[in-house]
Amino acid sequence: MSEFKTPGVFIEEIPKFPPSVAQVETAVPSFIGYTEIALDKENKPLKMVPTKISSLMDYETYFGKANKESIKLQDTVDEGLTLVKPNVKFLMYYSMQMYFANGGGPCYVVSVGDYIGDVINKSDLKLGLEASALQEESTIVVFPDATSLTDQEEFYALYQDAIAQADDLKNKFLIMDTFLGESKSEDEDTGFNTVEFLRNRIGRTMHAAAYFPHLKTVLNYRFNEDLAIDHAGLQPANATGGFFAASVADLNALSLLATAELAGATEEEPADTKMLIDIAKSVIAIVEEVNVTADGKISLVDVQSYLQDLQNEDEDRDVADITGYITTLKNAVDLAQDKKGDAHGLKLEALKTTNSVLYNQIKKVIGELKVVLPPSATMAGVYAKVDGTQGVWKSPANLGLNYVIAPTQKISNKEQESLNVDTNGKSINAIRTFTGKGNLVWGARTFDSEDTEWKYISVRRLFDMVEKSVQNAMQRFVFETNDANTWVKAKAMIENYLNQLWMNGALAGSTPKQAYYVIVGKETTTDQDVLEGRMNIEIGMAAVRPAEFIVLNFSHKLLEA
Repeated sequence: MSEFKTPGVFIEEIPKFPPSVAQVETAVPSFIGYTEIALDKENKPLKMVPTKISSLMDYETYFGKANKESIKLQDTVDEGLTLVKPNVKFLMYYSMQMYFANGGGPCYVVSVGDYIGDVINKSDLKLGLEASALQEESTIVVFPDATSLTDQEEFYALYQDAIAQADDLKNKFLIMDTFLGESKSEDEDTGFNTVEFLRNRIGRTMHAAAYFPHLKTVLNYRFNEDLAIDHAGLQPANATGGFFAASVADLNALSLLATAELAGATEEEPADTKMLIDIAKSVIAIVEEVNVTADGKISLVDVQSYLQDLQNEDEDRDVADITGYITTLKNAVDLAQDKKGDAHGLKLEALKTTNSVLYNQIKKVIGELKVVLPPSATMAGVYAKVDGTQGVWKSPANLGLNYVIAPTQKISNKEQESLNVDTNGKSINAIRTFTGKGNLVWGARTFDSEDTEWKYISVRRLFDMVEKSVQNAMQRFVFETNDANTWVKAKAMIENYLNQLWMNGALAGSTPKQAYYVIVGKETTTDQDVLEGRMNIEIGMAAVRPAEFIVLNFSHKLLEA
């Protein structure tokens, strides 16, 4: 009690609330990869500095946008003008777009470098992983750029490093991708497809989950419109002349026709001017078609002048000139090439005023090419959305995906059997398209489904949350007296927390006794433990589990007489 020396009225606040457990965040990912810039608002470098952001605007402020790719066009026979898909290596910005579009909230970004050099290094990503360990609040690890590693073995080695960290820290969970977006192609050396390769190289772990296949998104690639366009024509770059052989053959046929007509001409029966006019028109049409795509335009001035004179019945015009013109044009067409398109060497902005038709064609094909991404960042957003709306104990599955057009590979029920249930317990969660439902996450297992206790993602992450929350709350009892008074307080605090989880639906059981238990005191802490400064607490929880397989049994109902 305070000692009062001056007469008057004094107020004292008496604490009545018992100690409580503050629940830790469960879905705060660390995105580790390359960014355009890495500067805070004071222009101090943020490379290898875990930086918390809450929106895509925050990301753009500190880390910029996607790398600007060069525009490469290709003329094709069937589809006309097409855009060559860029070999995009830096996927962080697109991944952040998918994360926030699918319910993501606050997260950490670890920039391991910029786009200069156009190289993804495993060593950089590993340093970023080590830096992310400093942030205890972060519970999920994602590598958006990992699939851009040139060496597939480095991809798996990076995941092994992340798994080792998660096993050590206990409260981290890795979301893994397959190296490739489809499983049809096999590695030449091992004969493994991308799913088999992942299972072969990554050991079973309860602190990770894998998703397959990659996703076709609604996002567009970012292109550099200030660079000269690389526009390839129909002719392969290493090919020689003779590309317009069909046109040369047509011109040769017209030449023979004109020669035959002129050879039979006499003063009494001159060559048929009407036929020569038609031949000249056909020659012009053939060469004009070649000029549409040819790199260099072939002049038609002479043959056009010849045609005009015949149509005007100019008697000074020698009708036999047609054969020489055809020969000249035939030789020019034979040497013509179509290795470059009309936009080659030009800038897109310049085409806007000089060739608006071509400009609009290019803008159209750019808009039609969509970004393909590994699913890990999207799934991180799904985890955050589920945790925020329903709770970490709800499986992040049977949910639609925003900004996703379709998976890169369709998966049937039969194909998913081998993905979901593996003899070694290395389950891979499928993302599938269902008629009338769209694109759904159709799997909820960790990469250790052989361990029945930790088969499901929601169970593993629920225990991670409770373990970390209770660990933090117990810090207040460090150096307190190791006696019944402290034991009662600790037990009450933990039981109150678990009871709230049970009421929220995180724990199974119709009564608190069925849902959880907390044992502390003489049952767990011996006299020797007390002498050595240890207080042992045993906590048991009946975690709710997903209904993964729903079996409906039907039978005929027999009518009674």
